[in-house]
Amino acid sequence: MDLFRLLFLILILFNNLFATSIIVPAFEFREDDSKNRVAKNLHPKSHINIFLPSIPYSYIAKSTNAGLIRSYDNKKGWVYDLAKSHKRVDDYTYIFTLRDNLKFQNGKNFTMDDVLYNLEFFKKNPFLYTNIDKVDFDIIKLDERRFKIVLKQKYEMFLTDLARVYFYTKEYIQKFKPVGKETGTANKIAGAFGMGPYILKEGFAIGDEQTEKLELVANPYYWNKDFPKVKRITVYTQLDINDAVDMITKKEGKLDLMPIPFNKKLEVLLSKYSKLIISKSTDNFVIFFNLINGNKKLKNKKVRQALNQALNQENLLNFVYKKEGKVSDFTASINYDIVNKISNKYKLNDLKLKKEELHKLLDGLELKVFTQDRFMFLFKGIEFQLKKYGVKLIYDITTSEKDIYKQLLNTNTNKNTKPWDLLIWGDDDWYYQNPWTVFFIYETNGAWSTINKDEKMQEYIKEFFITKKGTLEYEQIVRKILFRARDMAYTLRVPSLNKVFAVNKEVIFKPYEGGIIPLWEIEITKEHWSIRADKEYKSHLKKAIKPKRVNNEINK
Repeated sequence: MDLFRLLFLILILFNNLFATSIIVPAFEFREDDSKNRVAKNLHPKSHINIFLPSIPYSYIAKSTNAGLIRSYDNKKGWVYDLAKSHKRVDDYTYIFTLRDNLKFQNGKNFTMDDVLYNLEFFKKNPFLYTNIDKVDFDIIKLDERRFKIVLKQKYEMFLTDLARVYFYTKEYIQKFKPVGKETGTANKIAGAFGMGPYILKEGFAIGDEQTEKLELVANPYYWNKDFPKVKRITVYTQLDINDAVDMITKKEGKLDLMPIPFNKKLEVLLSKYSKLIISKSTDNFVIFFNLINGNKKLKNKKVRQALNQALNQENLLNFVYKKEGKVSDFTASINYDIVNKISNKYKLNDLKLKKEELHKLLDGLELKVFTQDRFMFLFKGIEFQLKKYGVKLIYDITTSEKDIYKQLLNTNTNKNTKPWDLLIWGDDDWYYQNPWTVFFIYETNGAWSTINKDEKMQEYIKEFFITKKGTLEYEQIVRKILFRARDMAYTLRVPSLNKVFAVNKEVIFKPYEGGIIPLWEIEITKEHWSIRADKEYKSHLKKAIKPKRVNNEINK
């Protein structure tokens, strides 16, 4: 590191220690001008490497598969994909019209027969993380481009579920049977079986199982000829977090994009090869309490409430999150529009315990923590606060989310093989501007639940499924679920987070607010390592880039 960078780092560290924000002269940074050097789409050598430590199976499935609609950053939360239009006739009936000339990734035509075959298969083998597995429906062909779906009971999350219903070749379904589970099953094996913008060429990822590396290549038959823009993408699913940060900040061509722990911002800021991109997010850090077979003291609601009260969210936000987020009254992100509305509109009625009472409840409490290494920055901040009350944390650390699933999804049936009391999951908002992303962990008969029976909460969830979004009734049922979960202290609450990415300086990327990384929209410049004519990266491009804060404007 040269003298200037060393002095600059000392200045920033000093500001970090004694101020709540970093004060740096604006002239030390250059503007991000990567958009002025955009490379031609699908350059034959174009290639990026990315690291997806949370829900890689979901991110990859959204890039390699296609449904009738696709989740998106807009008011509705979706755009049309394989469908070009739809009409909701009544509470039960939907009519869809397909686009023309659709093809599978192998070049075979996609027909109405494929639609009916796929939807009938899904109907019999649905995923298990909403209530769609309990909802019956008919699929009726109207002509070669239109079909009708008729629900046999009211279910207001059906349209959102459809964004996760993907279409495959009959051969894939018959041979590999992508039967729904608690996590995704869309990418059980590599091959041209789907209809998304990328084809999975090597590897697989289905949640509790995955390869460490996957290879994606552009689909030449994708219906939208504007996408994708990069020919090949290598996806890493499990890397040591410190090694990954070194790969993207200290070396060129190793990593081009990754979410980072907030305490790694300075390393990215001063890197010759990477830049910071930050945006508002509806993702969640969910810290589960194990009420099934964890520390018996956690069964005492007052102990869980005391642990939550012992955490000072403002201090976590300032000193651990480095201000990358917001204080939240609930585990569900404060950036969900409905959660923010309820937080502002309704008063909390918590029973505040005095410090002496907190000490009495918590002193001597030892909790086993199971976590990915990428969350240790957060747990160290939590530990610092809780040890003031005599709480001790004992860590079991992994680099892979699949290890987290193997324990979390087997706890409700007492089949987890590791003892744990606290477990953190990077609950990226896979359901998109819908707090069901968090609410589903309160469904006590589901694999994601680590709490005891709660009949009142189950009644609330049943009502949630049939309540139309945007109504007063919807606001009231969301409020009941939020307040019930808080009162019962089913999780350890921490601030809601921003998305913070390290991105190669020659990569053009705009994050979505929810749990989607739109790989097909990513572009590179003519100076990107994969296609650059010169071997050396130009010295003037190595200068630090001003951190970019993306405003997630609502698109049309």
